[in-house]
Amino acid sequence: MPSPEPALIFEDESLLGVGKPAGWHVFPGAAKPVLWEWLLAQRPGLAGVGPARQPAFVHRLDLGTSGVILAACTPRTYAPLRQSFKDGVVEKDYLVLAEGALESPKTIQLPLGARYRRSKRIQVGSAGKNLRWSREAHTEVWPLAKVREWTLCRVRIRTGIRHQIRAHMAAVGHPVAGDKAYGARTGADGYPFLHAWRLALPHPGTGEPWVCRCPLPEDRVAFLAHAGLAGGWAEMLP
Repeated sequence: MPSPEPALIFEDESLLGVGKPAGWHVFPGAAKPVLWEWLLAQRPGLAGVGPARQPAFVHRLDLGTSGVILAACTPRTYAPLRQSFKDGVVEKDYLVLAEGALESPKTIQLPLGARYRRSKRIQVGSAGKNLRWSREAHTEVWPLAKVREWTLCRVRIRTGIRHQIRAHMAAVGHPVAGDKAYGARTGADGYPFLHAWRLALPHPGTGEPWVCRCPLPEDRVAFLAHAGLAGGWAEMLP
């Protein structure tokens, strides 16, 4: 099945929001398809924004993660956007289908690290673990709806550690559906069910509060409907 196409979901003179499908790399590398190449075809002028090897986009999403990702439209707004993510002032809300039943909200505060620079898995730091690096990480989880072996959750992070949600959810016994790398038993259409649904941050041009949302892809909506999670939960989203 061909991968869905990205979409421009917001644009003004300072920044734009792109809806990234699962299965797309953000920056050029050995594999295709590449989100940056798609964006350059839509907006060629963005080639000169930011560093040459990683232009325009001010943060990343994993290959298997869908949802909203931001790009700066000018060199003047690139640095403030990057700084907002670095300083942790960006609210990053995800929709996550987790294994098991979550009955109440959960806060996960566990340090995360890796054994090697290019480790494929992130691990929870603890005494006796020989990790190359370890950082504090904070994840908040709100259950929205549950059925049988799954719970649909809203998950918020302010830190940006690689695989943070995947590692934290697995650490508390509720891996992301389809995330076999972190111990999931059940499938989710080929990729972990992890969608970057909402970003909230100060607008780099005005300084005013600004929000960008990206709806769930059609295949994920269909998956939820098939699982019996078709309605009601959307009314609980901010």
